[in-house]
Amino acid sequence: MSAGRLRNLAFAACVAGTIAIVALTVAFWVYGFLGPPAWRVVDPDLTIYTDATRRLLGGGGWYLPRQLNGPYAIVQGVVLYPPVTAWFFAPWLVLPPWTFSAIPVAITAWAVWQLRPAPWTWPLIALCIMWPMVPLKTLRLNPSVWLMAATATGLLYRWPGVFVTLKPSLLPFALIGIRSRGWWAVAGLLVLASAPVVADTLRYPSVVLNAQGGGLMYSLPDVPFLLIPIFAWLGSRTHGPARPLQPSRAAERGSSQTTTENRGAGGHGGAEA
Repeated sequence: MSAGRLRNLAFAACVAGTIAIVALTVAFWVYGFLGPPAWRVVDPDLTIYTDATRRLLGGGGWYLPRQLNGPYAIVQGVVLYPPVTAWFFAPWLVLPPWTFSAIPVAITAWAVWQLRPAPWTWPLIALCIMWPMVPLKTLRLNPSVWLMAATATGLLYRWPGVFVTLKPSLLPFALIGIRSRGWWAVAGLLVLASAPVVADTLRYPSVVLNAQGGGLMYSLPDVPFLLIPIFAWLGSRTHGPARPLQPSRAAERGSSQTTTENRGAGGHGGAEA
């Protein structure tokens, strides 16, 4: 069987697998809309943070009182993001709630389109979208949707990756772009933005450490959110590790190789003479 035929078969398998997974995903999402009560957006997660933002702007505290008095259980309603995120959640005091998930989903879709992932990544991306926590948390307006968008744009522009630091349990993913100046500049801006809420910011480490039921595995169900753009980047021919060598770099490498060969040939000729 020729190499071209094998490539065509592999492409067809990727397309067929992706279509099958997408069909299951659509069915899964429809089930989420119409099925279990736990999936229905009765009390979206966004409400936790708009309420906290409203408290903070009204002169109160960012955290619930029981989060400041020793160990507490992680249940619906507790605040697990740092108070600097109040700047981010404030627009949703007036914006329609549905935009909280719609905007990062659109940003991620655009970023994945820009990455131009190879066909072998399509089934993997579809599997991540099908992961139960992805539709569940998207429908419940959970901030994890924005961490997906931060990862996706971080793979394109580096600096947005710093926003993943706002969820410490996903810290390894925040390393995307850490070698760029933009990443550190935005990190500095986050520190400055924390100044008006410095008292609650200083309480944040103890609030996180006192949370019961968290730990390193707490955010594991959120990882498929971030893997969606990461798989796209791994298969990208424009931004990922599989991208072709740039013409200027290729020319430099070719010139360097030619120089090395010429030196070797000269040295060999001298030895023979």
